[in-house]
Amino acid sequence: MTTEEMMILLKSNPEIAQRFLDMTNKEAKKLYVAKMHKQKIFMLQTKDKYHNGNWATHLYVNGKRKVVYKTTEDEIYDYLYDFYKEQDDKTKTFDETFDCFIESKRDRGRSELTLKEYRRYHKLIPESIKKEDIALITEEELRKWFVNGFLSRKPKKEAMKKMLQQVKAVFAFGMRKGYCYSNPALNILAEDYYKFCDLSMRSNEQRSFSDEEIVKLREYCLNDRNNPHAAMMLVAMETGMRLGELAALKKSDVDTEYIWVHRQQVIVFEDEKCRNRKIRDLEYTKNEKANPRGGRLIPITENCRSALKIAAELPGESEYVFHHPNGKPIVKDSYEYYLRRRCKTLGIPISHNHAFRVAFNAKLIEAGVDGNERCLVLGHSMQTNERHYSFSDRRKVDNVRAKLNNLKLA
Repeated sequence: MTTEEMMILLKSNPEIAQRFLDMTNKEAKKLYVAKMHKQKIFMLQTKDKYHNGNWATHLYVNGKRKVVYKTTEDEIYDYLYDFYKEQDDKTKTFDETFDCFIESKRDRGRSELTLKEYRRYHKLIPESIKKEDIALITEEELRKWFVNGFLSRKPKKEAMKKMLQQVKAVFAFGMRKGYCYSNPALNILAEDYYKFCDLSMRSNEQRSFSDEEIVKLREYCLNDRNNPHAAMMLVAMETGMRLGELAALKKSDVDTEYIWVHRQQVIVFEDEKCRNRKIRDLEYTKNEKANPRGGRLIPITENCRSALKIAAELPGESEYVFHHPNGKPIVKDSYEYYLRRRCKTLGIPISHNHAFRVAFNAKLIEAGVDGNERCLVLGHSMQTNERHYSFSDRRKVDNVRAKLNNLKLA
């Protein structure tokens, strides 16, 4: 009906015209609600006389699911119409919601490196989804992108898991803020798509320095003994310490028998572009952030003692074991760069500190150190040790230090 026809009807029969308008508005409201509301609207059939015959639906308010009861179907559609109309002022695209999500993470103290990782995954989402109203994105739309878009990149299983976790987190944040009313990614399970991922795995030998490679690296470091990076490499060979743990190691943490590992160096950035970085020491190791146990002790073997002696003879004075002549501690990034360059020079394909850790664990097994004691020395769970570090079956031992001293590390 045109506007002119409606005016004529209003003049000739106002009552019929009003009923027509009410019917038109009612249908329009239902169409609007159907577009916005993804939950079922139903009449209650219950023995409870109070609710029997009423209409109900589920609604997400500030991320929490609640039941809405109304006496008639019209009343429940009116309620939903008013609710979603009010939320229209909060309309956000997925992209805009992600920006708000990032700001909330920054306000809660997340590092810029972590936020950079979030942005890296966000860049993989197509513009068609990023620019769409987050409240209108459907599960079907997300599944189509995961299958035809993201999985075409042949990601690792862990990447698939992280991507999906992040998408779910953005929708959950949007629900809390009232930008959307459901999480269409909630029923998408990463394990359903693992078969499409890159399932190839490197063997432990491919992740570790070989004995011959460690010989080459040790000889190189012994010829560069005034270099703090070389001293750090020598200690890494004998202890399996993590990169951040080596950089944060202080002289007060070393006595005649043990190295007390209870600290790690981290690099934090103060802006979105990852500039103005600062070096900080955290008073816990990687595996103790959520479950602090006061650190761990690493027995000092004869080989380790020799490496620590070289570190103690480095030029300059500092509270740190590994330091520049001016006393400043080694930044873990500079050590990584040194290690990478040395490996390239020597023709060694692996070039990360973790390869020392895997190799050291293999030597512990070779010496007969059992799984529990390896975990004490390396600082991780038994499950992690067996899955990622072990080359052979565990064997019982009585004395870890004696076994370590008997090792012939390359």
